[in-house]
Amino acid sequence: MSFLRRFAPPIVALLLWIPAGSVAETPDRTSRPERPFPARVELDRGGEVMAFLEKVDFNIDAVFDGWARVYVDQEEFEKLQRQGFAATRLPDDAPRMAELARLHAHDDPGHILEGSVPAQYHTYATLTADLQQIAADHASIVRLVSIGQTVQGRELWFVKLTDNPDVEENEPGFTYISSMHGNEVVGKELLYNLIDYMTDNYGTDPRVTNLVDTTEIWIMPSMNPDGTELGQRWNANGVDLNRDFPDQFTDPINSGTGRAPETAAIMAWRKQHSSTLSLNMHGGALVANYPFDSNPAGSSTFSPAPDPDHDTFVWLARTYADNNPPMSISNAHPAWDNGITNGADWYAINGGLQDWQYVWYGDHEVLVEVSNIKWPSASELPGFWDDNLESMLAYMERVHEGVRGIVTDEDTGLPLAATIQIDTSLHLTYADPEVGDYHRVVVAGTYQLTVTAPSFETKIFPGVTVIAGAATVLDVQLGPLPVQLQPFGFDLQDAGNGYFDPGETSTLAVTLENLGRSATHVSAALIPTGYFGGAVQADANYPDIAPGATAQSIAPHYDVTLAATTPPGHRAGYALEWTTDQGVGQSDPFFIDIGAPVSAVEVSLDVPYDIPVLPVPTFISSNLTYPMESEIVTVRVTIDLTHTYVGDLLIELISPAGTRVRLHDHNGGSADNIIGTYGVDLVPFESLSAFDGEMSSGIWRLEVTDDVLGDGGALNAWSLEIDGRPPEASPPEMKFRRAEIRPSGARFEWWPYPGLTSYRIYRSTDPSRAAAFVDVTAEDGDPTDTLFDDGSVDPVSYFLVTGVGANGEGPKGHFGE
Repeated sequence: MSFLRRFAPPIVALLLWIPAGSVAETPDRTSRPERPFPARVELDRGGEVMAFLEKVDFNIDAVFDGWARVYVDQEEFEKLQRQGFAATRLPDDAPRMAELARLHAHDDPGHILEGSVPAQYHTYATLTADLQQIAADHASIVRLVSIGQTVQGRELWFVKLTDNPDVEENEPGFTYISSMHGNEVVGKELLYNLIDYMTDNYGTDPRVTNLVDTTEIWIMPSMNPDGTELGQRWNANGVDLNRDFPDQFTDPINSGTGRAPETAAIMAWRKQHSSTLSLNMHGGALVANYPFDSNPAGSSTFSPAPDPDHDTFVWLARTYADNNPPMSISNAHPAWDNGITNGADWYAINGGLQDWQYVWYGDHEVLVEVSNIKWPSASELPGFWDDNLESMLAYMERVHEGVRGIVTDEDTGLPLAATIQIDTSLHLTYADPEVGDYHRVVVAGTYQLTVTAPSFETKIFPGVTVIAGAATVLDVQLGPLPVQLQPFGFDLQDAGNGYFDPGETSTLAVTLENLGRSATHVSAALIPTGYFGGAVQADANYPDIAPGATAQSIAPHYDVTLAATTPPGHRAGYALEWTTDQGVGQSDPFFIDIGAPVSAVEVSLDVPYDIPVLPVPTFISSNLTYPMESEIVTVRVTIDLTHTYVGDLLIELISPAGTRVRLHDHNGGSADNIIGTYGVDLVPFESLSAFDGEMSSGIWRLEVTDDVLGDGGALNAWSLEIDGRPPEASPPEMKFRRAEIRPSGARFEWWPYPGLTSYRIYRSTDPSRAAAFVDVTAEDGDPTDTLFDDGSVDPVSYFLVTGVGANGEGPKGHFGE
């Protein structure tokens, strides 16, 4: 194991470590808000203090037996003391240690024992130079990849380590990430030394060689280099990166928009790379923490992953902890079991990397706290290396246990982007679309595997046995489904106001999606599914459509018309009868909203309300009457609320229908005031889309609760802006789709219409008299679907079908024979 590359003479080091364009060693210390500091908060046996910390959104860093370490600013610290909690400021050595690392970055560490590591920390510049040197020295197995830049412009380096780094192969992906908290740096050095160890021992050590030859390994020693250079937990903008990822309960939109650049870079990278098993390293405790870190209540409660993954996560966490002697006996919290713990059982967080990897990508990730001290003396680094080397190697080797295989198209042999489900778990495994390989880590046992892919048949494999220490191989060939074309989207090319208005004709381009095998020589005829819409130009051609692909109609597109008598709020329905070389079929309908949406702003007239500083919780309720009747499409809430500590507040909006949405729930900490518009520049705690489809008119209510003592303010003003559709007075007439005469009766089907809850069926032998039609809905096995089997003995029957929705039953107009 060689570390000589880091300790060349100083003049060489300068040439190597400061390449053109690199970030300076001295960090940017531009003015920022007061740096939060660590504090010790004593916990009570009844859990009142912990519940308070969780409710008011304190940044909990770790919890031990009887106390918690939290990061607070001065105002938050005083808030704790005003509540009567015992809180003590803790020393923060990270800025001093960061400065020491810079001062000693180029020191000669002297003699290093065989198999040991230097007692020296990297800076960003020395880490960059050393990784570049490793990549140059081991070009056959290493690629150094920047996946983006930090706030201050530093590169986010990933090392890709595998035997054929430029070729996508049938092998599992493995990921190590460290130091997303900038002041937790032991993991950074462990991962750098692991890279150096594996590259130096490749080809001579069978264990290392096998890992590199059979695994696509990605290692990021430092996810937050700005924070490390600044000697702080957060990135340079003050964001805690392990609270910044999408969360299944509080932030379920898997998008990097609005997140820290470091978070967004990891998310973008992950979308392009398969990873089967991961681990991210932290510091400040000594424990392996497995999902889930969060739960719906946001409380410190045992929150296991669904079977069989809970047992799998325990097995993975045990692998790391049991091979680390100090960790294997670590029990500093009641939830710990000899060095492992369920995340939320220890303490709950939202927005963590670990849960995001598992929930959105099926990647089994464990978070490991590798050192009780976040930034210990450099002299302790060799000891940490000794404690963690076997854990790191053994954990990586787990990626080759479970079940694996390749999923291909049985007709062409090409790889498929398939989804693999084990038993009934909702957490899925995804095959790599380039090779078709999947790798599912799971503890030994017998399972059912379900393999699916868009446009292909589903196959189920019961009784798949997984044995310890190996991977069961199950290759799968899926047959493509018959051609099935369905509407994917449309573009109304209106020459007027951009909307489909009564009495006008517009051009309509329709996009089809192919849910089956390849479709060639595609054409389709447009069919109105109701009585107000029509088709002037009803035929269009399409390009060939591959399985799972989409294609828009080729010009000239369709021309559609709308009757002048079309009522407000109606939706014009259309379907497509398609023809291909492979067969013919009929699509489901799609619907076009009629006319422009309506919008109005209403302001509350009963404000302001004071939120006084009282020794008891304060509750205020403000009403707003919204007169415009519409079906809600979008709600925006503008609020002007001044308060000296917004983390004290719960703010909820209640619609006339009684739907309740939390706009703000004790988040924001010690920040002052909430001024802005939810749905524009403010992000609601719960989605405002919960109101979609309701009627807008009536009394809306804004409730504000301040249930934490010591701060106050006022609700000065608030207003609602609602975009909606005019309400439809009643459901339209139903139009029949198809009928089939059978010896035992008839089966017929009608086109559906959105928003209806059920249908009513009427039958008669005399179509000339409306009174002759008798309600026979009771004969329908399912009045919510659009199918009816008639078993009557009448020689000739006529039928009427009406729709039933929130606005009553539709008219009895046209009948079907």
